[in-house]
Amino acid sequence: MTEPPRKRSRVACTSCQSRKRKCTGDQPCSTCVQFGVDCHYDLESRKKRDVRLFQLQSTPFLGGLPSLTPDGLGGSLAASSRSAESSSKPSPDETAARLNSLDANSGAAFARRLGLKIDPTNAPKLHLFAWNMGARHPSPSPAATMPAAAASFSAVKALPIVDQISQDEMRALVAVFFEKVDPCYSFIERDDLLRNLSRRWLPATAESALAYGAFDAVLCGVGAFGCLFSQRTATPAELQLAESARLMLEQHMVSDAPPSVDLVTAWVLRVAYLRMTATPNAAWMASCSLMHLIEATGLHLELPGGGGDTTTTALSQPVEPCDPELRRRLFGMARHLNVWISFELARSRVVLHGATSLPPTPRSPSHPTEIFGLLPMSESLDPNKTQDAPALESALTDVLNLVLTQLPLILVQCNLMLCIYRRLRALNCIISGALLDRVLALAEKGLRAAREMVASNCPWHQAANVPFQVVCTLLAIDNRAALMMLGDAMSTLREVVAAYDTEVMREAYSTAYLLMLLHQRQKEEDTKVLKDVLHVHSAASTSQIEAGQTASTTEPHHSLADYPGFSWLSDLLVDMPSLQHFDMERFMYTDMPGPLADTPGAGSVSTS
Repeated sequence: MTEPPRKRSRVACTSCQSRKRKCTGDQPCSTCVQFGVDCHYDLESRKKRDVRLFQLQSTPFLGGLPSLTPDGLGGSLAASSRSAESSSKPSPDETAARLNSLDANSGAAFARRLGLKIDPTNAPKLHLFAWNMGARHPSPSPAATMPAAAASFSAVKALPIVDQISQDEMRALVAVFFEKVDPCYSFIERDDLLRNLSRRWLPATAESALAYGAFDAVLCGVGAFGCLFSQRTATPAELQLAESARLMLEQHMVSDAPPSVDLVTAWVLRVAYLRMTATPNAAWMASCSLMHLIEATGLHLELPGGGGDTTTTALSQPVEPCDPELRRRLFGMARHLNVWISFELARSRVVLHGATSLPPTPRSPSHPTEIFGLLPMSESLDPNKTQDAPALESALTDVLNLVLTQLPLILVQCNLMLCIYRRLRALNCIISGALLDRVLALAEKGLRAAREMVASNCPWHQAANVPFQVVCTLLAIDNRAALMMLGDAMSTLREVVAAYDTEVMREAYSTAYLLMLLHQRQKEEDTKVLKDVLHVHSAASTSQIEAGQTASTTEPHHSLADYPGFSWLSDLLVDMPSLQHFDMERFMYTDMPGPLADTPGAGSVSTS
């Protein structure tokens, strides 16, 4: 019986390359598994542009994300690649550029690349660290092994809002929503909500119960947000409200009831809540469903003359007339959520072609910039759009020029800045010192905003994500100013962990610590290399210094130029103004290994 032919791969791992073995191209490959060797691939090789595609298709995200393979939910990228290949196959350069952009948009891929660059053996796996503060509810599991909390989760039934909570309790949760959430996610009219809320608790009739079906889902979503932003841990009331909203929305999606503005509003609330409390996969799929619902209802289309008449495409299901500003805000929120969730997962987003909706008008003159004003900058980072370094630098400058005062928007601005910076690094672009200083200044501002939000119990997902990504970015920049900010970034991340002690946050903090530890070890190894070189070449300089010892005993005051072989250092002090106040002579007589430290006459040198 003949053996099956060995699987061939266009990409070989570094271990098989160094040992000249055949590599299967798996992750890990069969050869490395057989010999118990750590398996990793050289993603930085310019000669193997398809390595990045291999990495995207074979490496699974952890923490609830499926493998990016054609068989998984993440296969949309591979499927779209195959369909595009049948019509017009992109060039290798175009494919590599798009994959670079996908990696750069994704903070998970950036952290992975950073770890591989520092230490490929001990680098953290590809994972969405600090995606949010952590899950608020246990995931359902088989009843045989289900804990009590998960059992109560599966037992939740969709109930009318009046059977779940009193009107006074609901009003308190609504007040929390408009105080902490609405300033950033402003897509609900407060007066309309409160007016309908009062009517909802009137004596029920059959017609009113039917009419308030979708509005109950809105109230459940607002109530879940009120619990989220008032309690650090989930309460049974939050569990009931969130699950009731989900079940109501699922019932409406399979029913023949016409779509309504309340239905779309409840879906926006659902996606936003999942972004802050659930797994990445659940949030991404819900955001895509929301975008399809927007298209089906025609809310992405601007109404003729700005009136309230309903105008849709041929296959759209029209909704009841509503305020044009509300339509624009709902569409803007759906776009924002889908764009950023897709970016962070390195997945395709839903683009509604033919959309004519205008940007919403700011509600408050004191806050002219809303989250909708950042959408054009966000969508310009689509990996399918080609952007060169000058365009990205211009976009980065525009983001840095924004003057925002609301804490959630500051974190959105910071997140957008970090994404553009990752894109510039992917293009191997050297950022000017002045622009880099502004990047660090905004990162520091974002850290302060995250600490204030945690202290006031505002668990925005950016408050967890931004500090972790700032740590990764500072390690990537790797200059003195960036390294001095690491303490502040790690302290901020630690404050988040202390306030929201979840597995997600503990994992993010441990990973940030690991990256810093690997970076320190790399620095120590580099320092050892320099010390070894100095030790080898110190013998040659000893004879020159010994020749000048006689002069040093009679002339206690001397200059660096008096030492043979070191006159160039004196010229360096003159040529570089930043070193004019540096005591180079004292530096030359510090404690260092080699004959230089043991030279007679260097009595001021410490030997401890």
